[in-house]
Amino acid sequence: MPSFAVVGAGFGGVGAAVMLRRAGYEDVTVFERGERVGGVWHDNTYPGAACDVPSHLYEFSFAPNPRWSRRYAPQAEIQAYLEDVARREGVLHRIRTSTEVQRASFDEARAKWVLETSAGAHEADLLVTACGQLSVPSVPSLPGLDGFEGPAFHSARWRHDVPIAGKRVAVVGSGCSAIQIVPAIQPIAAHVDVYQRSPGWTVPRLDGPYSERAQRLFERFPLVQRLDRQATFGFMELGALALTSRPRLRAPLRAVGRWQITKAIKDPELRQKVMPADEIGCKRMMLTDEWYPTLTRANVSLVNDPIREVTPSGIRTDDGTERPADVLVLATGFKTHGFVAPMEVLGTGGRSLAQEWSELARAYLGMSVPGFPNLFLLYGPNTNGGTGSVIYTIEAGVQHVIEAVHALERSRAKTIEVRRDAAAGFDRELRHALSTSVWHTGCTNWYVDENGNDPNQWPWTWSTYRRRTAQLAPGAYELDRGAVSR
Repeated sequence: MPSFAVVGAGFGGVGAAVMLRRAGYEDVTVFERGERVGGVWHDNTYPGAACDVPSHLYEFSFAPNPRWSRRYAPQAEIQAYLEDVARREGVLHRIRTSTEVQRASFDEARAKWVLETSAGAHEADLLVTACGQLSVPSVPSLPGLDGFEGPAFHSARWRHDVPIAGKRVAVVGSGCSAIQIVPAIQPIAAHVDVYQRSPGWTVPRLDGPYSERAQRLFERFPLVQRLDRQATFGFMELGALALTSRPRLRAPLRAVGRWQITKAIKDPELRQKVMPADEIGCKRMMLTDEWYPTLTRANVSLVNDPIREVTPSGIRTDDGTERPADVLVLATGFKTHGFVAPMEVLGTGGRSLAQEWSELARAYLGMSVPGFPNLFLLYGPNTNGGTGSVIYTIEAGVQHVIEAVHALERSRAKTIEVRRDAAAGFDRELRHALSTSVWHTGCTNWYVDENGNDPNQWPWTWSTYRRRTAQLAPGAYELDRGAVSR
């Protein structure tokens, strides 16, 4: 029976451990550098933190939760759900928290992955990375940032020891984190300055609590919850088509986005500041019911002049204006193109994954890389999307891993590795589809790098991803019965 090492204990790592166990594979060890299970939901504890995918889709299909408190679950509830699933499914004891994997090397002679961790060495037959795309904060290089005299921190490293009540708070960024943080802190802060580089499109969140009656209904009649999940998924699939191959479907989204702005904001100058010029979906669409009303409050200012420098007591913009701040919050997103960073991964011939990806991170189905046998990436390159649930993607990916292990066992092989021609063929198909997607219509987003390449997005529907990962395509993988010697 093969052994597995899984890196990361967010939804990817927990989902892999559970699904592998359900498939009969018990020798699974999960490494998590944080002190608790949760991944992004352990790191992001800022005020207002919540999911932007409806709860009934943002859960494992094999572990529905009829007791979500809201249609969009808050952070603490999601982390508690993930820990509960790990406990109920019998994998919590297989997760080594506070243990960082610094390096993983493939031993060709023995066909083993050798891991160097903060707690010592570990070996496994197969390596599964579940590091996520939103795990390493991106801190902008703002002149004078180190000289700011007050507390300054990234939103993913929220300082709960820093009081916000009665303080002037500068929030750098107006993306997915900021639109949750600012409405949450506005009622207690003396003043909030929001520094916006460029506005993004929003659509109504339509959030609300689930009543006790509704929760009992989901509990007693699970089919009702499954139907809600399917309806949500169907709507998300339409969104995926709008962003990729059916641009005409974007028109109603644009109309709703403009309506949301004009309904909430009457001031023409503020309207102009928040009205996007990009195609809808080129940047990540944001779901919110509170963002625009919050920007109209007397103690909130939206600043779209570029930041020149951070001063000891505030922020100075290019027009020369200096605005005082007691607390500086960097809601500036994550380094999204590393995928396994900062872990070093070495494949055959000692070649590193960083070298393989020196020009662009590529992986067959977002999961397999030539020259790296017995390695599978969950939520790897080009498995993100403008719509949908990453948990759906993760489940499809783990099923692909299980199919690969079944192939290993049937052939009594020691290694499985994607063929270079298969990976290249998939990459050509992927790049062609991406070239006509909304993400390549000219805006600046976190998906596309400085060379115009997109290592993040999946350019088709998510049902297509599940279909393509459900089985191993004939000839896509090479199985080796002997020790690897290349």
